[in-house]
Amino acid sequence: MDLFEELKKHIKVDNEIERFLKEECKTKAFKKGEILSQQNQFNHTVFFVNEGLLRMFYFENGKDITTNFYAEGKITANIDTLFENKPTRYNIEALENSIITTCNYQKLEELCMLSLTAANFSRYILSKLMLQMSKRISSLQYMTAKEKYTQLLEENRNIIQRVPLGMIASFLGISQETLSRIRSNI
Repeated sequence: MDLFEELKKHIKVDNEIERFLKEECKTKAFKKGEILSQQNQFNHTVFFVNEGLLRMFYFENGKDITTNFYAEGKITANIDTLFENKPTRYNIEALENSIITTCNYQKLEELCMLSLTAANFSRYILSKLMLQMSKRISSLQYMTAKEKYTQLLEENRNIIQRVPLGMIASFLGISQETLSRIRSNI
């Protein structure tokens, strides 16, 4: 999946946005296990997944806690850094060899001051981030473990083949044993 092609589906991409994408956005290859953004650091980068799979997670009391997965076509960023300008609480890791388009959010904001199309681009990014976050919060508050697992499978058909079960259990907020029971009943 290509960021430029994805954007054209949602907003009018004019010459200014095309120039910004070419000059300011970089497409990079990340190896499996590589950390794209590190906990307790400042990172103003927006990540668009062209190929591969990313995971957002943090460590608390020595425990690795997965908060989300981002497959092809998804956007992620450390929103705590972007909006509060403080070190992020989260790590972002490539779970597979991945091709990621990166963009500095501050540069995009500068362009937004000059261009309505750029503001629409920024709004598109923010709406994607907010919808992902809203869906995640709803699942944590209102869904059973089985419902969360079913939703995860519906949204990411091949996630089981791509992610260790321990990370999936962490994402769902359950133990691996509970995940095994759920999987055996489906």
